[in-house]
Amino acid sequence: MNSIITKVFLLIFISIFTVLAVFSYKAVELQKQSILDNLKSQAKSIASSITYVNTDYMIIDDEIKLLEFSYNYIQTSKNLHSFSITRKNGNSLVITKSKWSVETTINKDYNFEEESKITYSKYAQKAAYFYRYPIILSGIKWGWIDLELSLDEYYSKLDTMYTQFFYLAITMVVVAFFASFFIAKMVSRPIVKLEAISENISNGDLSKRAEINSSDEIGRLTKSFNNMVDNLELSQYKLKKSHDELELRVYERTKELRALNDTLEDRVKEEISKQKEQEQILIQQSKLAAMGEMIGNIAHQWRQPLNALGLVMQNIQFSYQMDELDDEFMQRSIDKVNTLTKSMSKTIDDFRNFFKPTKEKLQFNLKDLVLKSSSLVESAFSHHEINIMHKDFVDIDVYGFDNEFSQTILNVLNNAKDAIVENKISDGIVSITLDQDEKFGRVIIHDNAGGVPEDIIEKIFNPYFTTKEEGKGTGIGLYMSKIIVEQNMDGKLEVKNEDDGATFTISIPLFKGEK
Repeated sequence: MNSIITKVFLLIFISIFTVLAVFSYKAVELQKQSILDNLKSQAKSIASSITYVNTDYMIIDDEIKLLEFSYNYIQTSKNLHSFSITRKNGNSLVITKSKWSVETTINKDYNFEEESKITYSKYAQKAAYFYRYPIILSGIKWGWIDLELSLDEYYSKLDTMYTQFFYLAITMVVVAFFASFFIAKMVSRPIVKLEAISENISNGDLSKRAEINSSDEIGRLTKSFNNMVDNLELSQYKLKKSHDELELRVYERTKELRALNDTLEDRVKEEISKQKEQEQILIQQSKLAAMGEMIGNIAHQWRQPLNALGLVMQNIQFSYQMDELDDEFMQRSIDKVNTLTKSMSKTIDDFRNFFKPTKEKLQFNLKDLVLKSSSLVESAFSHHEINIMHKDFVDIDVYGFDNEFSQTILNVLNNAKDAIVENKISDGIVSITLDQDEKFGRVIIHDNAGGVPEDIIEKIFNPYFTTKEEGKGTGIGLYMSKIIVEQNMDGKLEVKNEDDGATFTISIPLFKGEK
């Protein structure tokens, strides 16, 4: 019951958490680079100051003065581990806090560009920030200065930064958790209520009503749903009453026919006409009985666009918090919302069109009708992890009542689903195959639910016969399907056990041109 709330919550929370993680990672990298840039600026300032003060000594190559200045400078600097002054065509003067030395220049091909990196210092015996500064005097490439700065301040700032981001992340995760829960509950509550009521209705409990008072699509759907259940309850009462009356009338008419043989033909026609009216009531009752499951299917069909709507809302909230909520972003979000609501509206239209009665026979494509019918229950089948397989789907034009035939397909598919669920088949499969001969187009529906018990297989098309628990089935679905196919459309509806389940074969006359 709470699965949709959990899914919406997880989607919103994971999205917020992912954005937060990416943002934190980028912010840490930018901050680390900022600290390194500060070290580079500090090193460059030191190197340029040394060059400026000792320009004259460098020009006249007075190494004594350079050494004296450098040694005194490094003693007063807290962050400077070592530095060296290297002449392009001469030696390197290396100064540390404890000693100095003159070394032979190794990198004579230096291209006189700045260099900086974190490396291991052999003088300080630990990691240090290395910076190389080119010395160019009056356009002449004189040499360069290499500095090694302490990373203590760098590490200290990193520790402070990590601590701040840690507390910020905890705060954001807590806020994201409660925000995601609130949004998920707000978005999912009406559809969860409606789904729970539809489950009760589909199981035969017509006393339940949905109590959702809102002016949006869900509210209007709820109102229509409650009206439908009222009509269904009334129709079921009238149907049972009509059935009892019909049996009584048949008995009385039989007696009258025996006594009044001269009016036999007229009375038979009258009874047939009345019986057809009763059959129409049964057909309508069968459609209304299917509505309970259809509402459940709508709930399944709406889950994906509802999840997407939740993500759009989360993106708007996050953009607002980041001060990035502009007209372009809002327009994109509105376009996404409009697309999703149109999809949800189309779902309502598809289910509504299913219940429109067909007044006269017409030509229709068997493949298109079967695909459309199976798509109406695809989400419900997926919910129970049942696969619908389509085989040999070729174009076959047939002649009959398309909506009534679609109702027959749905009755058989729903019976297959119920059998798989009741028998707890872990890998449920329902295969649909199309076939034809000279006269008929055929829809062959096979399931792997174990088949129909042989002692009742001859009874499953009888009115009010059901193997389901009391309150979970009306027993008129297959009965009305047989009437629709065989009496109204001159076709055939047959069942037999094959392999690991039952096979229903529905035959309907082919379209032979103008009728």
